[in-house]
Amino acid sequence: MKKLNSKGIKVLKTIHLLLVMMWVTGVLAMATLYLLKPKSGDELYMVLNIILFIDWVFVIPGAILTVVVGVIYGFFTNWGFFKYRWITVKWIVAILIILAGTFYYSPLLEQSLEIADQTRDAALDNPVIATNTIQTLISSSIQGLALIILVVISVFKPWKKKKK
Repeated sequence: MKKLNSKGIKVLKTIHLLLVMMWVTGVLAMATLYLLKPKSGDELYMVLNIILFIDWVFVIPGAILTVVVGVIYGFFTNWGFFKYRWITVKWIVAILIILAGTFYYSPLLEQSLEIADQTRDAALDNPVIATNTIQTLISSSIQGLALIILVVISVFKPWKKKKK
């Protein structure tokens, strides 16, 4: 398969970095918003709506397109998919983050948003929302930290090439 030239790789790297920035800053913004203490049900509903907006506009597209660019990297550069341990670690952790976000984090957020929409001020004292808020704050913080670690791995490329 034909490989990208150096200019093509630079363009791909730029796109990759911009998408990773979307993903990381979106996740960290979501975690930060969970630290707010809404004073009314309407405020709670709005905060949860903003978090969902960030998820749909920044996090999900950033994550999906980062993976797409990773696939392009794998096919059209000499990096490959599993040629280096650090790339393998990045693939595994990135997929785990996406799965956790899809099947754990998002359902908790959507459940809280639905409760806040239906019960407004009563939602402030709802134990499900309280539990979901703690769980989503922790999970989004862990996801943000994991994404930052992946950036560090990308910069330092800590492990040697896999043995054949």
